[in-house]
Amino acid sequence: MDLISDAVAGTRAGRAVGSRHRHTGSWSSRFPAVNGSGLHIVRRGAPYFVHEHGQPFRTRAGDVVFVPHGGRHGFSDAPLPFGDLSSERPAPVTGPFDTEFVSCCYHLDHGQVSAWFDGLPEVLTVNTDDAAAGPMLGHLAGLLEEHAADDGEGSDIALAAIVDLLLVHLLRAWREHLEPAPDPQILAALRAVQEDPSRPWTVQDLCDRAGLSRTTFTRRFAALTHETPRRYLLRRRLEHAGHLLRHTDLPLAAIARQLGYSSEFSFSAAFRRTFQIAPGQYRLQQARTAEPPVGHHDGQESRSRVRDDRSGAPAAGPQAPPRGPGRSARPHTEAAATP
Repeated sequence: MDLISDAVAGTRAGRAVGSRHRHTGSWSSRFPAVNGSGLHIVRRGAPYFVHEHGQPFRTRAGDVVFVPHGGRHGFSDAPLPFGDLSSERPAPVTGPFDTEFVSCCYHLDHGQVSAWFDGLPEVLTVNTDDAAAGPMLGHLAGLLEEHAADDGEGSDIALAAIVDLLLVHLLRAWREHLEPAPDPQILAALRAVQEDPSRPWTVQDLCDRAGLSRTTFTRRFAALTHETPRRYLLRRRLEHAGHLLRHTDLPLAAIARQLGYSSEFSFSAAFRRTFQIAPGQYRLQQARTAEPPVGHHDGQESRSRVRDDRSGAPAAGPQAPPRGPGRSARPHTEAAATP
């Protein structure tokens, strides 16, 4: 498995929610911070995107805007500073509209996004007409629009699958614009872990797979993945533990042994330290919460998974502390300048 697969797989620790937004005239809307990642697709018009740590920039139809760290942001018909965006629900648009965008986000339930996401800018944008995007990104954007307003049977799994595919093609296009070819020796080590996640891997095992000294391997591994080999192994091991807790009835002691922990106690301590919840509680929570609260607007939670929101109210999730000052707002365009 490669870096993009690893990063996208990390978002599966949570749940996808989606909504459609339509506006006309003068308007603005604000999306609160979430513990997860946000995604928007501009279908009509040219609204301004505003991130709390960046300058407003104008989007265009076909833009896929990805907010990997879940920071506060919003849209408006004019280049407003973030603090001027309205947090009130706009009046519903019942007639013609000139702006439409579809929003989706993954809310993570005590999960962790891959550290590779930490190396991404606060916002990255790819247009479905860009040559690097390929034809699939546009097709998937259309599917997301269709399923964002669908609450029929199977819609939960369909929306999550579409978002997974959309992120894969979005990140591929972005990397083709900006990043050099990945390090094949480090990728060989990563692939070995992905193909045998239950094995109690050590850093030296990965060095041997890559055919590199420990010092060289650690330096090149961190340059590619933005985390140390030790941290990566711990994260992957505990993410696999989360998968086993969600999808099997294995006792905690059996999971601990399978992942290479010396005891159930040491496994539980590591899990709690990383995810701030005991593994047994996590398993019970996942079994109970088939439809958790996923919406938030003006302090009120919405329990619907998907909304066709023509009033412009954001589909958002549990508030998370905003991140510190971020990186560039639009990495492959003109410094996020307002046209």
